[in-house]
Amino acid sequence: MEDEKINWGLAAIAFFLGWFGIDKLYVLGFKKGWKLFVLKFLANFIGLGELWNILDIIMIFVKKYEANPLDYLTLIENRNK
Repeated sequence: MEDEKINWGLAAIAFFLGWFGIDKLYVLGFKKGWKLFVLKFLANFIGLGELWNILDIIMIFVKKYEANPLDYLTLIENRNK
C-alpha cells in the first residue's frame, strides 16, 4: 500500500475558507459540490458548521477526508466490524 501524502492545498483551504464550505467546492467542483457548500455555509449560523470544519481538518491530516459527511459514518461502521 502506498503511503499517501497530505493534500496541503486542501488543508489550507479547509483551515482558512472551510468555514464557508469552500473546501467542498474545491474537492467536488461547483456542479457536484454546491449543495454541500450551501449546507455547510448555513450550518455555520447554528454552530454546527464550525464542528463540521474541525472534523474535516482532522480528517485531512489523518488522510481520511470525505467530501460528503455521511461517508464518515461509513468509516465508523467499517471500523467496528
